[in-house]
Parts: sequence; structure tokens; C-alpha cells
Amino acid sequence: MQTHSSRGWLIGVITLAALLRLWAALTLPRDFDEPVYVGAALDYARLIRQGDWVGVIDYPGNRQHPALSKLIYAGGALLLGESANQTTVLLAARLISALLGTLAVALLGFSAGPLAAGLLAVHTLTIKYTAQAYLEALPLALTVAAIGAWQRACRPDATRRRGWLWLGALAWGLASAAKLNYAIIAAPAMVMLALAALHAEATLQPHNRGRWWYARRLSALVAVALIAFTIANPTIWREPFARLAAMAGFWTAYSHGSEALAAGYPWYQPLIWVATAPAVGWHPEVFFFPGPDPWLTLLALIGLPGAWRDRQRRYLAVWLVSGLLILLWWPVKWPQYALTLVVPIVLLATPVLRRLLAWLRDLNDYWGWSEIMFLRPPRYAWIALAILVGFIATVYGTALIMVTVGSIGWSAIAPSAGGLPPGPIYAIQPLRDGRVALGSETGLVIWQAPEVSEDPPRWQRLPLGRVYALAETASGLWVASSQGLALVSANGHWEWQTPTLGGQRDLAMRTVIADPDGTLWLGTSAGGAVRYRDGRWQPLLQAAQGGLVLSIALDPAGEVWFGGLGVVSRYTPATGRWQHFDRADGFGGAGIAALLVDHHGAVWAATLGEGLARWDGTRWEWLTTANRQLPAQTITTLLEPTPGEIWAGAARPLTTGGFLLRYNGREWRNFLPRDSGFTGAEPLALAVDQQRVLWIGTRADGVITYQLGP
Repeated sequence: MQTHSSRGWLIGVITLAALLRLWAALTLPRDFDEPVYVGAALDYARLIRQGDWVGVIDYPGNRQHPALSKLIYAGGALLLGESANQTTVLLAARLISALLGTLAVALLGFSAGPLAAGLLAVHTLTIKYTAQAYLEALPLALTVAAIGAWQRACRPDATRRRGWLWLGALAWGLASAAKLNYAIIAAPAMVMLALAALHAEATLQPHNRGRWWYARRLSALVAVALIAFTIANPTIWREPFARLAAMAGFWTAYSHGSEALAAGYPWYQPLIWVATAPAVGWHPEVFFFPGPDPWLTLLALIGLPGAWRDRQRRYLAVWLVSGLLILLWWPVKWPQYALTLVVPIVLLATPVLRRLLAWLRDLNDYWGWSEIMFLRPPRYAWIALAILVGFIATVYGTALIMVTVGSIGWSAIAPSAGGLPPGPIYAIQPLRDGRVALGSETGLVIWQAPEVSEDPPRWQRLPLGRVYALAETASGLWVASSQGLALVSANGHWEWQTPTLGGQRDLAMRTVIADPDGTLWLGTSAGGAVRYRDGRWQPLLQAAQGGLVLSIALDPAGEVWFGGLGVVSRYTPATGRWQHFDRADGFGGAGIAALLVDHHGAVWAATLGEGLARWDGTRWEWLTTANRQLPAQTITTLLEPTPGEIWAGAARPLTTGGFLLRYNGREWRNFLPRDSGFTGAEPLALAVDQQRVLWIGTRADGVITYQLGP
């Protein structure tokens, strides 16, 4: 029975484990496999919400791993409801993982004592992978539960021994359903420990032992584990043998595939994972203390011979040695696989460290070192120190929470050779079929979400020149580019539709916008605009007073606004009346990068150097750096995704980067890297897709996305 002192230490260790894992969950960058498991959780949550249980059973994604951990993460997605997306579910899955990682520490503390729990609590590689949306935390906790149950059953004075045996088998089966390699690595040790527990039972009841008693009892425990594995893994409810064979075939092929070979790890890499503290080197901003991982491995090796000589602890030696041999033989060398050896390392290191601490305590009692070396400050000094530490922790913790909360919902698509091309993204158009078209420096790029979440998105690229603007109608996607006007059909075929104006055939199209009835309005490099309706082109030479048309906006009242160089023009098609606003109205020589008519009918004009102008029907109101409304005068793009909410992009003066601004009708918010997921790039285009994801095309950082509220 635990004493009050050991209970206190255990509570402290569990608290420490929770804080370290929470800190890591909030601060670690997104890791390689996290989007895969979060995507699977979102898919499972969607199927469960729809009541499609057949879809859950036949879900094709990520079948190489059993489903239990991903179903647990899906529970977090279900709790989030409509706000569930890749970013929010990633955070929820990390918190669930951190909770399960802390549970593993608590279970080890109850079965092996506070010291063993403390060693597991501070093991940095374990902290990392039990604070991220990986599959490690649940099988680790269940493995500790199985070990603790069977250790309890091994005690000569154990009560309800049979119940502990069944509980251990159940936990082992569930650990296998969370991630199969935990069951494989621990299998020899689990069998030895189960046999030791059965031996303890047989010693007390020798008359019950038959010829095949051990075999029957061990087979029953294995059967319970297999039943638990099957029930907790819906993927194998249909065609279990075929799907298990497919899982084995996947791992055989994966171990020799390009991804595993590209990592380039040597055959002895598992030794490096357990003999170093790699997580500290990868994330020095997260792990602010030296990793004890290599020292724990050294202590475990010192304790290995003693464990082999002790029949009750021999399974730990077998677990460490056989597990390490399996990892050395297996061609895939990912660092998270080393977590299958953490439990035996900690349990082997604990008695060695306990003896070392006892030896040091005896020396201290004899020589009195602590009295000489450590000062004993007065009580007020401890109080002052506690206040200072509390203040620093509060300030730092508050800042961390602000950064974490502000980063929820943000993601990025970086330029890459296989997908998004480098350079500016001038235009974004979410398409009706769920794809998103992007206008880039080198042509049109179409992004398509993967059918299965673990797959990468698909990209389609069309060489249409520098694409400035996009508009979709029933005829297809209209592309305004430096080479003219192109019409792209749904199957990717395209043809040029550039109008001939004033004898010029090679016109650069700077902007295009479509009426609900399919009428196109174009801004050209030849001066003025063009209207396309019923198969006919109509020049509008008065647009922007005959100059370059950079932007167009449609007023639901029927008017059309054109932005040029230092001028804004209003056109009423019903009467043919034009009105121009120029220098006398505040528009100087700057270009009108974007025009927007909001839900109140107010017109917003984004200028390249003079700030933002708003027309209320009678006059223009100017928002600039002078009246402290804006952080910069160069406004690049505008969007109203929700009535009364204006988003704007701005460029920094005389340097790279920019601002992302949101106006709620009363005040502006500037999204900064320190309180949001916005990177500080220069926004050039804004659009919202069908899932209410805000797409931000930037000059140099690719595309940034932000999940808007419901």
C-alpha cells in the first residue's frame, strides 16, 4: 500500500507529465504523419455523423494501421461539431494524445512506483510522440496497463488473480488494435509474464493443474486479446483474413518503398534513437531541459544482468533485447518505433537509479554534504522567489495560449515543384465542383482535395501566361492573363477567346468578373473595358477614362465600377451613363488594385499607395495611415466573405511582406504572426470556398488558408 509520501510524489509526477505534454502539444510544429491521422479522424467522424457504419468498416484510408487510435481522435472531431477541420482536430487530437500519455505515466506509477513514473514522465522522445497526433499514446498506455495487471497477478498474495489476468489480456488486445507493432515487440515478454502469473496461480492451487493446464489457460488469454483486437478494429470485421494479409503486404512493400529508402537511416538507427535524445535536438524551443533519454538507456543496460537473474523481472530483459533485435532487423527505422522499448528501459533503469540514490543518501547522512553545499534562505526569500516565478510563468503561459489559440484554423500550401509553383499568386477562384483555381506567375494551377485524406492533393497546371484574374460561369472558367483571355472547361481543355479591339489581337487581360446571368466584364491593357454578352463583345472605352483597367466590381443595383490608374469609373448599363472619380476626389496617380461593393451598397476602392477609400453614395471617405486606420497605404486586395466583414491585404512600404486586415464594422484587426497563423506575407488575392475556408494568395509564400467560423 502506498504511503502518504509516495502518493504525494505520484501526484507531483503525474502533474509534471501532464504539464510537459501539454506544453509540447501546444508548441511542437506539425509533424509528418499528423495530417494523415487527423484526416482519417475527420473521415471517420463524417461517416459516424452520417450513420454510415458500412463506410466506417470499409474506410480505405490508412489501413496499414488498426483503427482504434484514429476512432478516438474522431471522437474529438465529433465533439467539435461544425468547427471540426484539419487545424482544430489536430489540436484536439494532440490534447487527447497528451491525456493518454499522462495516463500511461499514471498507470506506471500505480504499478511500479513514483520513480518509474517520473522517468517515463521526462523521457523526451516519449513526450514528443505522446503530445502529437500520432498513434503512440494509446498503445503505450494500454501496454503499461497490461504489464501492471499481469504484474499484479504474479504476486503471491494477489487477490482476484484471474480478473487481473483477463484484464491484462484485454489491455494487450486493445493495444494491438491501437498500433500493431506494440503487440509484436512486446509479445515474447508478454507471454513470459503471463506464464509467470499462471505459475503463481498454479503454485497456490497445485491440485488444479492438469496435463495441458498451462496451454489451455495461455490460449484463453490469447483468445481474449484476439477478441479485443477484432472488436476494436472495425476494418477487419469484413474479410478479416484478406485485410490482415493486405496489411502485412503493405508493410512488406512499404519497408522497401521510396519513402523508407529516402530516409537513408542505417540498420543500427534504432540504437541511435534509444542512445540519444533526438527530440531535444529537433525542438530546442520545446524541450528546455537536457534529455535524460541516453542516461536512462545506460542505466537500463546496467540493470539488464540483474533483471535476467531475477525470474520475476526476466521478461524485461527479454523485452528489451528481443524488441531491439526486431527493430534492427526491420527495414523501416522511424523514431517513434523506439517508444515500444521505453517501458522496459524505464523499468530496468528504476532499481539501478534507486540503489544509486540510496547510496548517495547514505553518503550524505554520513558526511552532511547538503548542510554545507546548499543554502537555507529565509522564508520571505522563498515567497519572493515563488512570486517571481509565478509572474514569469503567467506572462509566458498567457503569451503561449494566445499564440496557440490564434493559430487555430490556419494552414499553408508552400510552393513546390510537384504542386504549387513558386512566385506570386495573383488570383484565386473556388470552383463549383470543389476544386480551387489559382492564377500564378507561370499559368493556371488547379488544386483538388484528395479523395482519401492521407493522399496528397492533386494539381493541374495549364501554361496560360501570367494569370491576373479568374471568373467561373456555366461555360467554364474564364482566365484573364498576360496572353489574353482563355476559357477552360471542366475536363481541363482550354481555348483562347481574346477579343479583337482596335486591330489589336494580343491583348493582356488584367481583370475579369462575371454577372450572375453569365455576362463577362473585362479590363484590358489596351485601355477601357469590354462587355461580353450573348456571344458579342462590346468595347467600353470610357472605363477608367480610357486607361488601363485593373479592377471591376458589380453593384447588385445594376451599376458596374471600374478601377484604373488614379481613377474610378461608375457605369449604369440601363442608361449608358458614366461618372468618373479622379484626383479631385482624392485619387492621385495610384492604381486601383481592387474594388468591392459591400452588402450595404458602399463601394470600397483599394489603392496602391493612397490607402483605402469608401463611397457611401455621396462622398468618399479615406482610411490611411495618417488617420491610423491602416498600417500601410498600399492595399492589394479586398473581400467580403460575410455581410459586414471586410478583409483586406496590404503591402509593407519599402520592404517585403505585408498585412492581413479584417474590419468588423467598427474596428480593424491586423493579423500578426505572434497572435495568428498568418505568416506576414504580402497578400495579393482573397477568396472563400464552399467549406468557408479563406484562401490567401501571397507574393512569395504560396497560399495560406484560414478556416472561418460557421
